[in-house]
Amino acid sequence: MKMKRAWVVAIGLCAGHGIAASQPVAEKPDWKVGDRWEFRQSTTPGDQSTTWSRQITELLPENRIRVKFGNGTLEQYDAAFNFIPDGRAEFIRILAQYPLKVGDQWTYTRKFANPALEETGTAKVVAYESITVPAGTFDCYRVDIDASFNNKQYSEQRLWQRWYCPKVKWIAKERLETRVFQPRSPGTTTVASSELAKFTPGE
Repeated sequence: MKMKRAWVVAIGLCAGHGIAASQPVAEKPDWKVGDRWEFRQSTTPGDQSTTWSRQITELLPENRIRVKFGNGTLEQYDAAFNFIPDGRAEFIRILAQYPLKVGDQWTYTRKFANPALEETGTAKVVAYESITVPAGTFDCYRVDIDASFNNKQYSEQRLWQRWYCPKVKWIAKERLETRVFQPRSPGTTTVASSELAKFTPGE
């Protein structure tokens, strides 16, 4: 009986190792000039519906990427496609880092032009799953991020769920819940949900 239990344990360990070994890993996408993403977004409360887009226009030195917003504004992103406000690295909110695999986690600290403000965040790759959006069905890495900053007059918490999908090089879905708190005022919560409507690869 002891021998049988030992075999069961051994088989279980091998199976577990096989599952762990078979977990996919996403390397940094091969960005191309012309890569373009179009999204549909809904926001509550208010049930507002909008669209937004991002398009790579230039690959810059120091692993930076120039990106055009839907309104024509040009901004910089890093090699993991994290937005760089004003082109300043200390302002980056690190929502992704490569390679991506389930179980990875990291923290970040984001500075602001106002030195009295500082945002701290934690992120974790929690799942590898299939999702369906208007652009199609994709296998994606779900990253959950919890970020917050506060001072005496204001406190804000942001909770992201983002689905990074290798087939479209970036996210195919995002849910952002923003909670705002102020002294002597009821808190407010807004939720913005975006889904990929179209991905056009660059040349």
